[in-house]
Amino acid sequence: MFENTLTYKNALDNAILQSDIVAIFDNLLTISVEEWASDIHIEPMENYSRIRIRIDWLLQELVQYPKTLHESIISKFKIESGQMRPDEKRIPQDARVSNVTLTWKELDLRANTLPTVWWEKLVMRIVDKSKKTPRLEDLWLEWRNKRIIFNELSYPNWILLNTWPTWSWKTATLYACLNYINKPEINITTFEDPVENKMEWLNQSQVRSDVWFTFASWLRSALRQDPDVIMVWEIRDAETLEMAMEAALTWHLVFSTIHTNSAVETISRVLNLWAKAYMVAWTFNLVIAQRLARKNCTQCCAEVDIKDDIRWRHAKKAFMNFDKELLKKELHDRWVTKEQWSKFMIEWKMMKWTWKVNWEKCPLCGWSGYKWRIWLFELMDYNDEIKKMLMEWRSNMEIEQVALQNWMINLERDGIFKVIKWIVDLDEAYQFVKIKDI
Repeated sequence: MFENTLTYKNALDNAILQSDIVAIFDNLLTISVEEWASDIHIEPMENYSRIRIRIDWLLQELVQYPKTLHESIISKFKIESGQMRPDEKRIPQDARVSNVTLTWKELDLRANTLPTVWWEKLVMRIVDKSKKTPRLEDLWLEWRNKRIIFNELSYPNWILLNTWPTWSWKTATLYACLNYINKPEINITTFEDPVENKMEWLNQSQVRSDVWFTFASWLRSALRQDPDVIMVWEIRDAETLEMAMEAALTWHLVFSTIHTNSAVETISRVLNLWAKAYMVAWTFNLVIAQRLARKNCTQCCAEVDIKDDIRWRHAKKAFMNFDKELLKKELHDRWVTKEQWSKFMIEWKMMKWTWKVNWEKCPLCGWSGYKWRIWLFELMDYNDEIKKMLMEWRSNMEIEQVALQNWMINLERDGIFKVIKWIVDLDEAYQFVKIKDI
């Protein structure tokens, strides 16, 4: 835990001792935002209750408190939300609440209560509105991937899809793309659920399912607003997908997200939504798959031997068919040194936390070995060859092989480059890559 949050942790402990529900929430939200947590879990056990926060993908217990306080904490949130019934404890309830931390940071909470055998559990997803939209240049898009996305953003009409599970910061990437092309002479319209960042010169709308203001109905209206660029928060059904493709055909640039496991699997997903193959070939230009990986701690990591790690052999195979000149260019533009390349490929070394490094608790990472997160990217450029294969109804496997032969930097390759640069370790790079013999 950061030193500047220890004060709020002590205040949280005191609030629990004094049964001060308001102070409990104020300090809890402040700690979570300052620690860059993504979720808060307030959950009852048999004899006590506890609060956990998710930091860098892992849930960490923040505090335990007497179960006698639990009902008051849940009821307080329900009342303040104005969207939950305090007397209803039998069914799940949802709410969205705006709040301000003790450090004056604005945030949105997407909350859900769930009845359990002990009591109700409350989970809150944090959207920190104080965070600025990242610049596209500052994302971990490197050489070939960066060149592809900047090239594609220069075209006036096509669809860019960003895919991967929840909380991969997909929308942060889309916001960065919008920020890059955002100009006074361009009309950009977005439909979001919720609006996470308010951006200048954008027309941003909020989903209102309670009055049937859905993605499909918004798209119909948005096309009458003379837009140049449209961002649809998520493609969830066939109607939204069809209208997005029609918008791309009528000279609009369309951004959206979809849930699949990789860039190539997006093809199966949209075809299962009854999209016509020729429409996909005509409108899709780029699909981005991304994942957040935990960075190695810069203070307590050291070189470790990975000769016997089967993932090291797979990492070497990932570059077997890579053009040597292109590989040299990729390494040069990613600032990979000869020493780093030699350490990994020849000496079987990489940077990783080990208990031998430091017997004391690391002040930066708390002895977890990781601090902060970075993006791993996979960009599938729909070139003419891939579009032709789509029209011929070729399999995902065949299309992916062609893309890799055309030097696509998939998640495995991007992860390995970052392992070689000592930014992540093999555990992080390969937790998103399927390998049959592991």
